[in-house]
Amino acid sequence: MIRTPKEITKNLYDKGVSFLNEPNKEILAAAIIAGTFVSMAAVTSITVCAGMSDYFGAGFTKLIFGIVFTLGMIMLSFSGSQLFTGVHMNIAPVYDDNSLVGKLLSKWGIVFIGNFIGSLIMVGLILMTGAFKNETMSTYMVKIVEGKLNLTFMEAFVRGIFCNFLVCLSVRVGEASDQVSGRMMGYIYVIGAFVINSFEHSVANMFFIPMGIILGGAQGVALSWSDFFIRNLLPVTLGNIIGGAFFVSTFYYFLHRKYIDRKIETNKVGVYEYGDFKN
Repeated sequence: MIRTPKEITKNLYDKGVSFLNEPNKEILAAAIIAGTFVSMAAVTSITVCAGMSDYFGAGFTKLIFGIVFTLGMIMLSFSGSQLFTGVHMNIAPVYDDNSLVGKLLSKWGIVFIGNFIGSLIMVGLILMTGAFKNETMSTYMVKIVEGKLNLTFMEAFVRGIFCNFLVCLSVRVGEASDQVSGRMMGYIYVIGAFVINSFEHSVANMFFIPMGIILGGAQGVALSWSDFFIRNLLPVTLGNIIGGAFFVSTFYYFLHRKYIDRKIETNKVGVYEYGDFKN
């Protein structure tokens, strides 16, 4: 079954309402797991692609990196976990009840913190495996992180916009199909595009950059934690919010709003009454 764009928008609207109804403890747990999934995708991509460009060139290496990195989206999609970049698709119900703004922002904050916790747990665990004793992998990771920390604030911000524009489009592409294979193919092409173009993903950077700073210290490469938070994570996070919440979710909500107005007029969104999520 292939859903139309209008049907996708309606489904995502209902999921937004469901997100606002979820208990914070469940959201936090799902966010921690999501951080580990993205970190696993990151380290797997490093393992596959370290040293590859010497033989196959930078373009082909980025292509493979992008394909492998979609492992994270596949795990996220079929596990019910919460990723900061993905939850920006849940903004639509706020336009019909602006009293929900505070609740939405607080849940976004919980997801952000949970993703960071999960990513840092994975940094520690991956270091314990000894995987980065491999000099090629370690050098490759540090080189990637150096590039991220050398971006200007504006470069990181705009790359963050493009990244989550593509990530949230991949959510819409995935919603078009009921088949696992169809969803996976959509993720590979759309998620792969943000990786190939070196756009910036806040949650991925929660793993990449702390790991790179630690490895860089062992190699005598001075990488700054303040640069991580101020020059990368802050602008990338802001860019991710704009790219996903406004350039994708908001745009399609207003484009297709008339197709979900009937639900609103009857005071129901999916299976939920408005009163259920105002508390």
